[in-house]
Amino acid sequence: MFVVLLVASFVLALALSVTVTWLFAKPMDGILHRFVGDTISASLSKYLRFAIVVVGISAGTRVRPLEEYLAAPAYNKEALAAALTQEYWALELYRTFVDTLQGMAVIFFVLAVVAIIAFAIVRKT
Repeated sequence: MFVVLLVASFVLALALSVTVTWLFAKPMDGILHRFVGDTISASLSKYLRFAIVVVGISAGTRVRPLEEYLAAPAYNKEALAAALTQEYWALELYRTFVDTLQGMAVIFFVLAVVAIIAFAIVRKT
């Protein structure tokens, strides 16, 4: 049952990451086009989209419950499996949702800081 929770967490993180990346694609392309130029902005945009999706998935996928289940002694595995209630699932999927958005927010923040620094350098020259 923990494997199903891991797969559900992965699918939720993937769907959320792809959706947010799609929503922010146009503003990100505009920033890159302005500061990097036409020559490499398309390839850099693809790389950043991929990086955002990967960071979202890795930040949001809840591997810890599966690790705890696998590391548990045999006498405790039934108790852990019994703890997979609807409330536990809801909490874990909520954590996946929040952690995915939080991981991607860090990447977008770094991108914004780099864009501000690039803007300051371009404006100075």
